[in-house]
Amino acid sequence: MGIFSIGGTNFAVDAMKSRIGLDALGNGMLEVNIDIHGDDDLFMRRMEAEEEEGEEDGEWSWALYPPVFFLHGLRVPEGLPGEAVTGPLGKHLDAAESGIYMMEHGDLSLVDIEELSARRLAVSGMVELYGKRLPFRISY
Repeated sequence: MGIFSIGGTNFAVDAMKSRIGLDALGNGMLEVNIDIHGDDDLFMRRMEAEEEEGEEDGEWSWALYPPVFFLHGLRVPEGLPGEAVTGPLGKHLDAAESGIYMMEHGDLSLVDIEELSARRLAVSGMVELYGKRLPFRISY
């Protein structure tokens, strides 16, 4: 199922919608394209529970669907076959586009890709969503 947490909330990972692409560029570099989707069913259950508890102004009441993490066009040195060299990327994400989308585009900062391969992703950082700066973590 995986973890896709923002703040103290785990939205889990929808494995059917999510993908990690590592494309060799032929010059010792890989282009990384990642789309990680939160789980729709878990999100809906969480929203229904907030409604049942009378939490009209719950932490995520403004959202209509779970978050999506995207990182497209990031170029990293090629590691072992099918793997990439990873580490702290800081505030200088050199990607064509990146963020977390959840009713609005959330800018990322302090991004640390701890593990990345065609089958595994562990990333953390901070995201700006709905006027709040929150930590996020994905382990998939």
